[in-house]
Amino acid sequence: QNKDTFTRKLNKKICERAPILKGNISSATTAVDSDAAAFCIVVSEKVAKNFPNAIRIVHGVSSAGVPDTPAFATINSINRILETTKITIESLKVIEIMEAYSAQAIIAKNEFKFNEQLINRGGGALARGHPIGASGAILAVRLFHELQKTDGNGLATIAAAGGLGSALILSTVSP
Repeated sequence: QNKDTFTRKLNKKICERAPILKGNISSATTAVDSDAAAFCIVVSEKVAKNFPNAIRIVHGVSSAGVPDTPAFATINSINRILETTKITIESLKVIEIMEAYSAQAIIAKNEFKFNEQLINRGGGALARGHPIGASGAILAVRLFHELQKTDGNGLATIAAAGGLGSALILSTVSP
């Protein structure tokens, strides 16, 4: 994605020099710590009717997984939210995946056969950095802005320390 602020090509030389953090996770495939802040405003349906670009919160879930496998933390949450809402993967127009490690996005994409063109359209955390503590709100805001460009459902998902995973589905509001 050429628009990313911190785009970096991963060639063999970089990968050989990148310090190994654990197993085959290296600094070349890990989001850098960054500083940011974000907030979301949630209003009633009555108030939302005054805003033509309002987005509806369909559902949100959090789940616990195995602490030693953070790359899989979001899988259970995505399964639960799709099952609960009966929303299909094919109906998703936008997908935001917080990938502290590139493996997280790759595993989710492969597990659910997500269309690559829908994932992190504006670049993921590998490009933007990982503002711990603000990442969830940032994902929701990014999903909100991407849904302004299309009609339909969007999914945001994030893993947290200790094997926790969360997922959120937002949807455009028909006039």
